[in-house]
Amino acid sequence: TIFAVLNIVTGVFVDSAMRTNHECRQVVICEELDAKKEFLKDLRDLFHEMDHNGDGIISKEEFLHSLDDENVVAYFKALHLDITDTQALFQLLDTDRSDAVDIHEFLEGCYA
Repeated sequence: TIFAVLNIVTGVFVDSAMRTNHECRQVVICEELDAKKEFLKDLRDLFHEMDHNGDGIISKEEFLHSLDDENVVAYFKALHLDITDTQALFQLLDTDRSDAVDIHEFLEGCYA
């Protein structure tokens, strides 16, 4: 009978631990998705700030000019994005080689 009681207590403990683990996983997943959503929003805001003429693309000139702005540089740093080699960074972002970066190229390049 002692073994039966221990078996029941162990079963209750394991069941409780599994439920807690499942709930913790759900919380972690939700937090990660929220963080991703917030990061992408910040990247969109940065893109629009760099798109000086509002045409939906960042030209090479706009890109280089934006990196003279300490607020933009600080924004990149806050997002943990390295911008030390501006020419190489622009080339990496400009995947279609159009000498301009649209929002999709910018988000994919900065988030990847």
